Amino acid sequence: MLFVSLAWIWGGSFVAIELGLGSVPPLWFAGLRYLLAGAVISAVAAASGRFRPRDRAEWLAIAVVSTFVVAGYHGLLYLGTASISGSVSSVIVSLSPVLTTVAAGMLLAEETPDVVDGLGLLFGLAGVVVIADPSGGDVPLSGVVLVFVGVALFASGSVGLRTLDVGLPPAALQGWAMLLGSTVLVGAAVIRGESFPAGVASGASALPFLYLVFGAAVVGYLLYFELLSRVGPVRVNLVAYLEPVTAAMVAWAVLGRAPTATTATGFLLVACGFVLATVDDPLARLGIRDSEEIVHSDLSENGSVEVHYAD
Repeated sequence: MLFVSLAWIWGGSFVAIELGLGSVPPLWFAGLRYLLAGAVISAVAAASGRFRPRDRAEWLAIAVVSTFVVAGYHGLLYLGTASISGSVSSVIVSLSPVLTTVAAGMLLAEETPDVVDGLGLLFGLAGVVVIADPSGGDVPLSGVVLVFVGVALFASGSVGLRTLDVGLPPAALQGWAMLLGSTVLVGAAVIRGESFPAGVASGASALPFLYLVFGAAVVGYLLYFELLSRVGPVRVNLVAYLEPVTAAMVAWAVLGRAPTATTATGFLLVACGFVLATVDDPLARLGIRDSEEIVHSDLSENGSVEVHYAD
């Protein structure tokens, strides 16, 4: 129940982002959202346990997450979703576990990518290409590229965080990262020349903004922390593959926009890439080739981390 609830909350956030961007500039929208959400999560973290970082490694971990995950990933996600639908963005974002797995294999000495990992990445990229349809489809290529680069930054930040041995509680790490990352987003909005959205909490953007702050961020991350303690980071991060489904259903219900065959095909290719990149010897599991022993796959050894920003 908690897992499905989290998938619905975070899947719906892609539609909320799309709705809010209709009247609020993207970087201001992302920055203000995470400024307020970071304040709330930081208060919860401070009240429930240790909040202050103790050493340089913990501050470095905060810097990595705030720069790559909060500011880099979300800044490009919001900029990209300004020109493509939230449903399409959710499918591209579901590529993040594949990119994280491959990035871990390339950047971490103890993990070496093999041919199957490469095939997983190719399937994932093929899914993004199908959605983008460079031959002249309805989806702007620039928006797809922005979201994809944002997901690549998320993967890089996730792998970078793995190299740091920190004991800062996840809620405190995310609270600090949201606060610092939001200041980077606000600064980028000013440099970009975006006008300050004085009415972000009123009018057409009010409901999406409040949902993103208190629903997707506060309630969503509290559910995430609870699931993290129960089932671990491997299984909880599989929510990324249910989010495109719930995002498409919410878009259908709220916007009256049915999912297209192209989006569904792209999602299936990304899902195939995920299986190839994360399951030990998938060909042997399918009976295509012999294997003396199949060891249960531990996705946490392939780049999964205890910080997840799917929306």
